[in-house]
Amino acid sequence: MRPTDLPLIRRSRLFSDVPEVELAAMLAPCFVQTLPKGTAPCQQGEKPEFLHIVLSGRVGLFAEGPREEVLVEFFGPSDSFVLPAVMLDAAYLVTTRLLDEGRILFWPAATFRAQVRANGALAYGASLLLSSYWRTLIGQIKDLKLLTAIERLCAFLLALSPSETGPATVMLPGGRGLVAGRLGVTPQSLSRAFAALRPLGVTGRGREVSIRDPSRLKKFGMAGALSEHAEES
Repeated sequence: MRPTDLPLIRRSRLFSDVPEVELAAMLAPCFVQTLPKGTAPCQQGEKPEFLHIVLSGRVGLFAEGPREEVLVEFFGPSDSFVLPAVMLDAAYLVTTRLLDEGRILFWPAATFRAQVRANGALAYGASLLLSSYWRTLIGQIKDLKLLTAIERLCAFLLALSPSETGPATVMLPGGRGLVAGRLGVTPQSLSRAFAALRPLGVTGRGREVSIRDPSRLKKFGMAGALSEHAEES
């Protein structure tokens, strides 16, 4: 592990209350590996041997079905992934795959569980992280049930935008096919949604997207959602 890794690791909710000296001791059993794009640290159906924390690169969470697989979520630097399976010592419900070359911290699962039982600050951090997973899940369910494809794309782009007022350029966390899976739409529907947002100043190719006025995009998304709900009532 590099000295520069520790500040990045500390950004995780998992360690929000863990003192510096205790954190260093906790991480003693861990190791870091640089993995190529496409590596799958977690495989659906297998039981976890490690908790993983992303130090660099992007990781995708994929649900595998009998005919296809779909991206459920993206993870980036300082994110830990598939914590519920590690906490429960239960089989993974998803597969994780590196979307770029990345550095991943491996924390032995049995050691992590023992440390959670023994350390109140780490247990509190784990509860915060699990709560954030729950809120993300509920947010996705609400989007799928309440918003159109265009409105989902609006919300996704605004979440990536560093600004709510001036022009912004955002980098999609994966290719557009992966983003379509994350939003629960087909690639064709995603292309149509991008086309519908073009008059509002949303342009770009590939993973780079420019937003001329994020506030206008936000108003458009809110207006569409309100109009849709009014028609239903």
